[in-house]
Amino acid sequence: MSHRRARRYEARAGVATLAACLTVVLSGGVANAATVDSAAAQGATTIAGNASHAADRVDQVDWASVVEADLNCPEPGPHAARYVVRARVAAVGDLTRDERRETVVVASCPSSTSSNPLIAFVYDEASSSSAPHLLGKLGENRYFRSLKVTIGGGHVHLYGKAVSDRAPRCCPDLIVSQTYRWDGAKLRRTAEKANRIS
Repeated sequence: MSHRRARRYEARAGVATLAACLTVVLSGGVANAATVDSAAAQGATTIAGNASHAADRVDQVDWASVVEADLNCPEPGPHAARYVVRARVAAVGDLTRDERRETVVVASCPSSTSSNPLIAFVYDEASSSSAPHLLGKLGENRYFRSLKVTIGGGHVHLYGKAVSDRAPRCCPDLIVSQTYRWDGAKLRRTAEKANRIS
């Protein structure tokens, strides 16, 4: 390979590497693959900085303990073998348009018999990492058994399988999508669609 061809190859490889790095950042590599609102970022440097900052803030929080207080689960019985609240960070993004990121955490009450519905909890970043402020609970009107959360354009979107009143708790029979938006005081549901699983 000539010297000129080698330099062209190195340049192309460098561009490809940079593109791959930006893809990782833009795809939301924050807190166990939580989605990040890319619209809140301004340029690659800002995106990387914001993602790193969001990851630092999210990682400082014991979300299971935070969510347990807001779940209002029934007290475990004296013979409850394993009572563990599990929570996962599902999305991070600016929902209130205050240039601070909110964190959406998905969790449900523990149960020894069947799964309880999943609920999406939204916390603001302006509060302390030890006591995040709850902005709202999303998806409470549905019995979600699976839940995917994305944030974009100031909206938070929920999508997942849910159980209707006519189905047993074991077997989701609906695909539900919901959209919420901050109205200045609370997160208000602006759209909902439910389709039967055939």
